[in-house]
Amino acid sequence: MTWAWGVIAGSVGLNALIKSNQEKSRLRRLVPAGTTVNIDDHDVFSSGAVVTTVGALIAVLCAIFIFMQISTRHLAARSLRIQSFLLAFCSAWLFATLVPFTDFFAKRSAKVTAFLGGQQLPDALVKQAENAFGATSIYRHLSYLRLLAILPWITLIFTIITSVVLFISGSSVSRVSSSLAAPVENNPGVVDEKHEEDEK
Repeated sequence: MTWAWGVIAGSVGLNALIKSNQEKSRLRRLVPAGTTVNIDDHDVFSSGAVVTTVGALIAVLCAIFIFMQISTRHLAARSLRIQSFLLAFCSAWLFATLVPFTDFFAKRSAKVTAFLGGQQLPDALVKQAENAFGATSIYRHLSYLRLLAILPWITLIFTIITSVVLFISGSSVSRVSSSLAAPVENNPGVVDEKHEEDEK
């Protein structure tokens, strides 16, 4: 499940990037000739790109762990704690990125400026043009960003759960290995008998 949700997080992030670029290109084609449009969405773009990257990384790591379970079970069992630490790191990274991204999505909007003949057009005119073109600069009104603001949180939950389960399993395997590797204590009675035989 963690692998699947990692794939989903990476996919919705990539979809958001593609849809965003398509929307920007569409708006630039609609404006009159000689008009320059700048769309500043650096805040949500940067954090969203990191969310996408971490989601994809989680999917890749889980795929490697699954392959190890199938092909090299002994190595997989010995590396359970390492797997846990890697997913814990990804969980912390994803959480640290999702918090600002979700805040940007809920409260902010892209800054759109337009210039005609070197002169900046009034914001009210730009807003009217947005409405006329059926566009919006408010992040929370964009469905592709809404998916990216919601689904990776589910990815985070599954990654945390998997990390904890792997750590517990790794601890159990470590205890079993330690008990098997510990030297067996000699029976005092046997030692005494051997000592008596040596004296005879």
